[in-house]
Amino acid sequence: MNVCMTRSFRVLFLGAGLATAGACGSSPTQPTATPTPTAAPVVLSAPATVSPANGASKIGWPTFTVNNAAKSGAAGAITYKFDISTSSSFATIAITGTVPETPNQTSYTPPASTAAPAQGTLYWRATAIDATNNVTSPASASQTFVYLANTPQNQLALQAGYVLWPNAQPTGTYGHATLGPGWDVGMRTSFNGVTFLSPEIEQLRVYDLIDLGYDPDSALNWMRANGYATVGVYYASVQVIGFYYNYMAYVNGAWELVFRVGA
Repeated sequence: MNVCMTRSFRVLFLGAGLATAGACGSSPTQPTATPTPTAAPVVLSAPATVSPANGASKIGWPTFTVNNAAKSGAAGAITYKFDISTSSSFATIAITGTVPETPNQTSYTPPASTAAPAQGTLYWRATAIDATNNVTSPASASQTFVYLANTPQNQLALQAGYVLWPNAQPTGTYGHATLGPGWDVGMRTSFNGVTFLSPEIEQLRVYDLIDLGYDPDSALNWMRANGYATVGVYYASVQVIGFYYNYMAYVNGAWELVFRVGA
């Protein structure tokens, strides 16, 4: 007789055989549960800015471009949010736009009808967004650009390599003046043999102020008061603003740039 049976008889004799008989058996082994694999979290790196180049001057709205963010995990569809601000801290966002990702690089151009908060230096950055997984990348490095109104004087200034107003910015609304002949960009030789680039920066600045609604004397005074040098003198009786080698003359409703032929 085996040990289990012997024990069972003994316990039966004591009146508790059924309980002990059960103790002689072995419990069935329970299967081990297979752990459910955990998906790797989605991580998006910051996109890298491409253009406009930091500090570049642009007439009207440029196209903002970034290199796409690197991704890890099972990312969903990615969009990019572009923010434009007057502040380097982006405390307030003047303009924002969101576009779907395109291969390698993604770009956004504000609609032409979008009014700029100001002419001058603006800041921009971009972030990548995976809305499906509720993941947002860090923002790209902040970049600056100089927003310029689409005016003839800004186009001439860029062509000549000038920045009209690098510091203090005038106020006003464009549309008060018209350019006449003589403003094409090129090297000129003065009546006394000096070679110079025309138009000169101060002439473009004076015209810009007149176009913003300043009268000629007020334009010259504003420049001097705000650190922009000028030798210009306004002769109201003949509506001429004189400079060293040329002068601005108001003729038939437009401002012409005329080269001096003598001292």
